Amino acid sequence: MKALVTAEYAPDGIAALESAGYEISRCGWGVTGEVLDGEDLLKAARGAHLIVCELETIDAPVFDVAPQLKVVASCRGNPVNVDVDEATRRGVLVLNTPGRNAASVADFTIGAMLALARGLSAGERHLRDVSWDVDGRLPYLAFKGPELAGQTLGLVGYGAIGRLVAQRARDGFGMTIAAHDPFAPPDSDVAWLDIDELAEQSTFLSLHAPVTEDTIGMVGCAQLTALGPAGYLINTARADLVDEPALLQALKDRTIAGAALDVFWQEPLARDHPLLTLDNALLTPHLAGAADDVQRHHTEMISEDLARIAAGDRPVRLVNPKAWPTHSTTQTDQRRGTP
Repeated sequence: MKALVTAEYAPDGIAALESAGYEISRCGWGVTGEVLDGEDLLKAARGAHLIVCELETIDAPVFDVAPQLKVVASCRGNPVNVDVDEATRRGVLVLNTPGRNAASVADFTIGAMLALARGLSAGERHLRDVSWDVDGRLPYLAFKGPELAGQTLGLVGYGAIGRLVAQRARDGFGMTIAAHDPFAPPDSDVAWLDIDELAEQSTFLSLHAPVTEDTIGMVGCAQLTALGPAGYLINTARADLVDEPALLQALKDRTIAGAALDVFWQEPLARDHPLLTLDNALLTPHLAGAADDVQRHHTEMISEDLARIAAGDRPVRLVNPKAWPTHSTTQTDQRRGTP
């Protein structure tokens, strides 16, 4: 059997594939840092029984050159790089790795809150680029901000990431947790509020929701006004959750204290973007999920589900359950020797 691995993948996972009898080909994003596409991808995928990918696009042309393909494992929470409908039509299982970077993003969110509120980034830039004093004042006076203890953290989205942020903020810093998520299970330690109430009651408003028709622009002028001049916005999710002009105006007018943004409406962020001129905006280039441990997490998830498939059991992280009856029937026929 042939396995094409284009994702970053831990050595233990490679060893597990070899022990399962796969002949492994490694190339693409996980090896070179460049996404494999076009004829290069088709050549690498030809004859594969298993593809483990992260950024490479797996669609009909890939399926065409790999008719014996059984499983595509996407090292992403949402396998947007895989044509799931086409995979289902061909009886190919699609696996994903939800929550693989949840701890990474949660850690980053707490770090962004501290850096923004306590002036860590602004103070560091000032010391490097200017001097010690700030317009004749001691830096002690210029970079003051609130302690986290006793503040309210409002979470928009209470999934895997939101829950981990809440745990760190509540147990580690003594913050009060409130949230807005119509689909989340109850949590007695969380105050459930609508988005306007959440913004009004929060010192920190942190976004952890997916982009849907209902969530695009859900944080706009009204919510930023409710957050107020002592409030901070943290966005490590998706830029489209926020109304860009409204946020720019709120930062310029200081109707909010500041914002920490790891995602942008167009990436890379243009060098002339007005956000870059604002001293109350903490900006990072889409780093929240970039912890070293993420590779280990998604490798473990995929390895577990591949072992389940090999044992004839349905995988836990199966994106297209409609493909499972076809796959399981084929596997049974193969074990019986049925053509």
